[in-house]
Amino acid sequence: MISHQRKFRSNARSHAMAKHLINKGHKVTLFVTANMSRLRILQSNWEGVDIIETPDLLWGKLRSGWDLWSLISRMIYFYLHDKPYDLVHCFETRPATIYPALFYCRRNQVPLITDWNDWWGRGGLIDELRPYFYRIFFGRLETYYEEKFRTLGAGLTVISTALARRAEDLGVPRERICYIPGGTFPDFFCVRSKEECRRQVGLQLSAPILGFSSLDSHLDLEMMMQVLSIVAKKYPEVKLIITGKPGKSVRNLAKKYYLSNNVYFTGFLRFEELSTYLSCADLFILPFPNKIYNVGRWPNKIGEYISLGRPTISNPVGDIKKLFETYNIGLLANWDPDDFADKIIYLIENPSIANQLGENARQVAVHRYNWSILINRLEEFYYNILERDRR
Repeated sequence: MISHQRKFRSNARSHAMAKHLINKGHKVTLFVTANMSRLRILQSNWEGVDIIETPDLLWGKLRSGWDLWSLISRMIYFYLHDKPYDLVHCFETRPATIYPALFYCRRNQVPLITDWNDWWGRGGLIDELRPYFYRIFFGRLETYYEEKFRTLGAGLTVISTALARRAEDLGVPRERICYIPGGTFPDFFCVRSKEECRRQVGLQLSAPILGFSSLDSHLDLEMMMQVLSIVAKKYPEVKLIITGKPGKSVRNLAKKYYLSNNVYFTGFLRFEELSTYLSCADLFILPFPNKIYNVGRWPNKIGEYISLGRPTISNPVGDIKKLFETYNIGLLANWDPDDFADKIIYLIENPSIANQLGENARQVAVHRYNWSILINRLEEFYYNILERDRR
């Protein structure tokens, strides 16, 4: 498996798949971008997965698959360590992932599978997460690398049904596409007492608390501040927990709507701390406006939410709409502050209904979207690809 993610992203898609394949008796080598190293290749083992950290000369968010030295170091590694892999799974098709993957697969005549886990170009996340100059100079390049190599592989895994349709439009045969949404870690994110977690964190036991989980991409929160200001009129002590490290713009939004006392910024949390803070919440919010990047993505935070056994309020967009309508794990609201706030207040005032939705969510996390279940779909897809390749 070749990824542009870093080693510490233990809940990343590639890491989750690798770990659960190991649990099923397979051997996996996962190539990641080194956390800090700029020159040396580092090797380690993580829960049975052989980790190869390749150096990168860039810094921060730029260490994400675009560095030429990272590409070259991976090519050199494959040339010097010609290990007999049965197949290569490439996570996203940025230069430092796709070119080493193609090099190895063509040299050793093994099948290549690519993974598509976000809608980046053509109106996608690049328009939301990148500065204006980046969109101007690199927008076409991002779209090129996102689309160009999808038809070259023997198979394609996608995180959303919209990306599956987009792949078909690019010419990928339907039988070569495997839909695998973001999975859950229900053994790690288990149901915990709100009271116990609030005492541990130091939050009021009686105040309504909402939760929003993110690492560094805090999208669509302005409307949520409007929502929170409406809820605060009825429940002045309401709090919104926001995890991760949001930019100054999010903190300024809290000040703009006079909500500084109603928003609790946790800062970066260790993966082990995340469930404690999120378990303080009565319910979770998942703002999901009808935009291209949402239609084409699967928000991994929903896996955390349902695993913790709390209801979620979101919007009827993309695969989230089908998830909520199929399994009754929360409420869907219009992209409107009043309607979103009404749904929040309704669940606050009807705890029995909220508890039932939370129980439904937990069952879905354990029995439907558990990575230990989804991995069977991936394993079967691998075997089908290998059998087709042999024929």
